[in-house]
Amino acid sequence: MCATAAVVALLASACSSEEAEKQYYLSLGDDLAVGVQPDESGTPAETDNGYTDLVASTLADEPPGVEHVKLGCAGEDTATFVEGGAEGCDYEEGSQLAAAEAFLKENRGRVRLVTVNIGGNNLFACALDEDGKLTTAIDRECVAKNLEQVAKDAPVIAQRLREAAGEDVEIIGVTSYNPLLAMYLAEEVTAVVATEDDDERTYQDTANYTNGMLAAINGTLTDAYNAEGFTVANVATRFEVENFTPVGDLAEGAEDAEGEEAAEGDEQAEDAEEDEKGGLPLNVQNVCQYTWMCDTERGPHIHLNEAGAKEVAAVVEEVLRN
Repeated sequence: MCATAAVVALLASACSSEEAEKQYYLSLGDDLAVGVQPDESGTPAETDNGYTDLVASTLADEPPGVEHVKLGCAGEDTATFVEGGAEGCDYEEGSQLAAAEAFLKENRGRVRLVTVNIGGNNLFACALDEDGKLTTAIDRECVAKNLEQVAKDAPVIAQRLREAAGEDVEIIGVTSYNPLLAMYLAEEVTAVVATEDDDERTYQDTANYTNGMLAAINGTLTDAYNAEGFTVANVATRFEVENFTPVGDLAEGAEDAEGEEAAEGDEQAEDAEEDEKGGLPLNVQNVCQYTWMCDTERGPHIHLNEAGAKEVAAVVEEVLRN
């Protein structure tokens, strides 16, 4: 009888130990978090090739292994992340943030990492026409409204995630890149801006305006993240969004990519025009190399391609290691 009781106790202890060792990586956010890319017909679809999948693959190699829980949803902005309501983003708890809180509280002590990227759609929504297609006519009232929205939502997101996760869980906030820099290649940009502001401006002026939008959103989120002890993975810096230095045509930049991504870059290069100064600016070249914005078959799309996903994952893993 005592021996039997001892065996039962041992088995229970082993099961408890195994359960305690199980850890999770929780990824949160928008299209970026769920690896959205255009399919062969150009329709955006979720994939298993996003930056979060690559980070999860790296963590899975750490004993005892880490299970990836993906709560992200394409189309989320900061407002819907907090309150819910984005089309196709249905959570039993009402919103992605509430679902994340529930998961984190239920799994206290078993979460290895949380990543969150949000805010990109607050920017991109202001560059869509009535049909939902990208346009060079930036809606500046939309910009002002969304900057206020991000300022309202960012502290709420950071505070609630930290409270739910606890002080010891590593949370990485991932900033956004600027795919709208590809407008640098659009012939109609100067005309659109000149008509809107009764002023003559260059492609770079317009691209700088979108960079200003991005910097404001990223800056607001970064401040909120820092206030709650998040680590920040600065994707905008990695993509060198402020660097307009001409570096040559897109084909030269594509030589550094591997395999399929190199071929993909070559196809884009055939259609990309060089800057009047004799070379494509580095920041625009990066957008063309790492996103679908300059792809003439499946694009233009703001989403990362596989090369871009690898770059973002690398930024996350670098700050994770440090």
